[in-house]
Amino acid sequence: MDFLRSRPFSQDPRIGERVHPVEHSMRTRGRVIIAGGILVFLGFLFVIGWSERGAVDLYQLRIERDRLHETNLELKKKNDALYRAIQRLKHDHDFAESIARRELGMVGKDEVVVLKAKR
Repeated sequence: MDFLRSRPFSQDPRIGERVHPVEHSMRTRGRVIIAGGILVFLGFLFVIGWSERGAVDLYQLRIERDRLHETNLELKKKNDALYRAIQRLKHDHDFAESIARRELGMVGKDEVVVLKAKR
């Protein structure tokens, strides 16, 4: 390591010790590599987080999926209720008659309709 001794030393202002120029450039190169690595890492985080298919988009898609699941459950309940009503209308004559009387205003064969006069 005679070549290190033959060159002039420089003062490292942070440490206060004498550092050879080659050693100083190696430290600088290491710092640049570390800084570059940190920038690449932050770039990856940005791409992962905010890209088209990143973490933010994934979170929004999960919220949308949960909302659609809830809507689907509500529609399934309504569909089941309608299916039961259809089955009752097909097979339960008393139920069909009560619906006809209530919603359509129908009357039976031998029934008399009494209307009140409006004043």
